[in-house]
Amino acid sequence: HCMSMPQVMNFACVLMKMTMNEALVAATINSAASIGISGTHGSIEPGKVGDFVVLNHEKWEHLIYELVDPPIQAAVSYTHLT
Repeated sequence: HCMSMPQVMNFACVLMKMTMNEALVAATINSAASIGISGTHGSIEPGKVGDFVVLNHEKWEHLIYELVDPPIQAAVSYTHLT
């Protein structure tokens, strides 16, 4: 049981040999598709729910690298759909 998405993404890369881009897609749009909500969730597009994290690093890949202290500055959830 793991409650850390950065750690799950790290496991995907290290244990399953996925690229970081593949792990990001698996954690976002593919996860939304697996529960039937990819039309409104899982990617940043007009008309979709805006759940995302703000990273305190210039490269998003450090979310996967820095497991002890991931560079997450904020988590944002915006649920107004037009």
